[in-house]
Amino acid sequence: MNVRVAVDADTSAVAGAVHQLLRELGGTPPPLIEMEKTVRELVGDPVTGVVLVAEERGAIVGVLAASWQAAIHVPGRYALIQDLWVASSYRGQAIGGALLDALLARAREQAMARIEVGLPRESFAGIRATEAFYLHNGFAPLGARMRRLLP
Repeated sequence: MNVRVAVDADTSAVAGAVHQLLRELGGTPPPLIEMEKTVRELVGDPVTGVVLVAEERGAIVGVLAASWQAAIHVPGRYALIQDLWVASSYRGQAIGGALLDALLARAREQAMARIEVGLPRESFAGIRATEAFYLHNGFAPLGARMRRLLP
């Protein structure tokens, strides 16, 4: 298994992975064409963040997308994990941890001292396993997040 920064040729696979992630979380993904457009933008702009992929024998089996953030309450910039997906048949094989390690290395290169992630809704069947995964990988509870969609 190899973890690397995504390239343009990974666009469809990355969008498909995040599409699948959103379905697993009980959400309604946007159209794939829109997701692919965003993947291309993120892959082409390392100032915005990073998209990492884990591949096994040429197939993408994991994806992590993170954005670089700035906030007054956090000195300097920090990383915010936007999406983390591992193919169901590869879960439990340390691929998620390898993606997190790669993100940690990238964040340190950028002189960041913090990585944050929002957890899925409490109604998500895998919420406890997801929370345990992040706790096992050194994350600590931070509090609930909320959102408001704009018309």
